[in-house]
Amino acid sequence: MCGRFTLTTADYEAVAAALDAEIDPEAAAAYRPRFNVAPTDHHPILLCGPQDDGPAGARRRKLTTGTWGLSPPPRPGAARPGLQINVRSEGLQRGYIRTAFVRHRCAVVADGFYEWTGPKQARKPIRFHRPDGGPFVFAGVCLTQTDPRTGERGPHFAILTTAANELVARAHDRMPVVLAPGDVDAWLRPGEDTATLERLQALLVPAPPGLLVASPASTRVNDVKNDDPDCLVPNEQPTLPGL
Repeated sequence: MCGRFTLTTADYEAVAAALDAEIDPEAAAAYRPRFNVAPTDHHPILLCGPQDDGPAGARRRKLTTGTWGLSPPPRPGAARPGLQINVRSEGLQRGYIRTAFVRHRCAVVADGFYEWTGPKQARKPIRFHRPDGGPFVFAGVCLTQTDPRTGERGPHFAILTTAANELVARAHDRMPVVLAPGDVDAWLRPGEDTATLERLQALLVPAPPGLLVASPASTRVNDVKNDDPDCLVPNEQPTLPGL
């Protein structure tokens, strides 16, 4: 499960440079660092951009903005389905998610994600991030959908999850898929044949040991209204074993 995450880099151009991506001027103008990204928020994602000139031209990464959460198609006579913010990587072959996996892959830009520990009435957040604090990307799928709040159409995304690695398993049995830098272009590149999809499925594995570290965070994260640097400042002693 991934219900909150962060992208704390203050400079949009620095994010684009770290990911070797082209900048979307409109997205750049609206960018701000985020300390508590929540479902339905607008957030930077990577898409496969236009191809360079020439038949063998490389496709460039494009950094743009998507909305977190996919709206499943309604079923006749059923209640309106809830927003889907995560997709199990083991379940990509079913329903409308298969279309998104086959044709509309994206990468969600982050530099950390939260999980919670402790009793239900006193949950405490733990932030998982790279030791150097740098950005990385989650594997994601996206579809062009209409935002029910604004009526605007644009990319909406969900984050793929996999079994937790040894570190994250101390807090939760699932974690977002963190793509290795060398796998990002393969994930974004168009390709629908069976061999390509099988290779991509093989990328959806737990993060390797040492990629992430865990830091206690503030219980301010528990409220989506709080989105500032104080979210990263723990207000109690860590509760995750080994911290």
